[in-house]
Amino acid sequence: CFDSKPGTLKAGQADGLQPRTLEVLKSLGVADEILNEGCHMSEVAFWNPKQADGSKRQGDGIERTSFVPDVTVAARYEHEVTIHQGRIERILEENLRLYSERSIVRSTHFVDFHLDKAGDKEYPLVVEVEEEKSDGSRKRRSVRAKHLVGADGAHSGVRRRMGLKLEGETTDHIWGVVDFVADTDFPDIRKRSAIHSDAGSVMVIPRERIYSGHYLTRLYVQVKDDEVSADVDVVGKSGLSHQRSREKRAAITLEYIFEQARRVFAPYDIRVKEGTDVDWWAAYQIGQRMTPEFSMKDEEGVERVFIVGDGKETSVNAKSYHG
Repeated sequence: CFDSKPGTLKAGQADGLQPRTLEVLKSLGVADEILNEGCHMSEVAFWNPKQADGSKRQGDGIERTSFVPDVTVAARYEHEVTIHQGRIERILEENLRLYSERSIVRSTHFVDFHLDKAGDKEYPLVVEVEEEKSDGSRKRRSVRAKHLVGADGAHSGVRRRMGLKLEGETTDHIWGVVDFVADTDFPDIRKRSAIHSDAGSVMVIPRERIYSGHYLTRLYVQVKDDEVSADVDVVGKSGLSHQRSREKRAAITLEYIFEQARRVFAPYDIRVKEGTDVDWWAAYQIGQRMTPEFSMKDEEGVERVFIVGDGKETSVNAKSYHG
C-alpha cells in the first residue's frame, strides 16, 4: 500500500462506520477496539422550529419532534460507531504487520501506470510512484503488480489515468464542519441530532472520548448563501468553477461556523469548552457524482485496475485546519 501521507491521520475527515462495515471488520478480527472505544449512535433526534399553540412563529426557537432508530435495516449491529480515522488506520496497519513487515509505504505518491504483459505475464502492471524524501526531494521508481486499486480520493490520479471522469452535478451548497469539546445546554448533544430552525440546519455527531478525558462533538453547519462573500458567483447545475468554489470556501471562517451554529441552536447555547481548543475544522462543497465504470480490463478481459471509495462515487472539495 502506497500512502502519500507521512503517517496516520492526525485529525478530522471521516469519523463514522456503518453496521455492515463493522460486520466486515469483526470478521477480520479488528473490530474490538473500535466497538469498545468508539461512540455508539443508536438513535437520531429530530429538532424543528418550535410551535406555540399549534402555530409556528418566527424566532420561537427549536423543539425536539421525534426520535428514530439510527439503523433501520436488519443488521448484527443496530448502531453506527464514530471514532477518529487515525485510530482506524493504526488498527488496520497493526493487523497488516502480521502478514507483511512493510505493508504500508509512506510519503509515496502515485504517478502513472501501464500494462506490459511482454515484460511479465504474471505481473503485467507497471506502476510508477514517487517517494518523497525528508528534504522534500522526490525519487521515482516502478513496481510490478497483478492488480492496482486506487483508493486515492475525489481527485483520484488512478481514475484519471484510467480515462474515467465523475459524471453528474456539483452542488453549490457548502457546509462547515468542526470537531471540538462542547460546552452546551442542548439536551441531545450526545445523540446524533438533525436540527432545522428558521436560521438554518445543523447535524450533531457525537464522537469518542479523547486522551484528555473529554468527549468530542462534531457539528455539520449549513452555510447560508447570502452570508458568503458577495464577490463569489453562484452558477447553475454544473456548480461553481474551481476558482470560484475555492474563493467561496475561503470566505468561511471558524468564527462564522460557530455564529451560525448558535443561531440554529437558539435558545440553547453551544461553544468550545474553556481550556480546550478546536481539534479540526473545514469547509466543504459537496458534489453528487459517479464514474460510469469502476474497473479496467487488459486485452484478455481480466480486470486489472480498480477504483474504490471517493475515487468512484463522490467529489468533496474542502479546506481544512486542525489545532
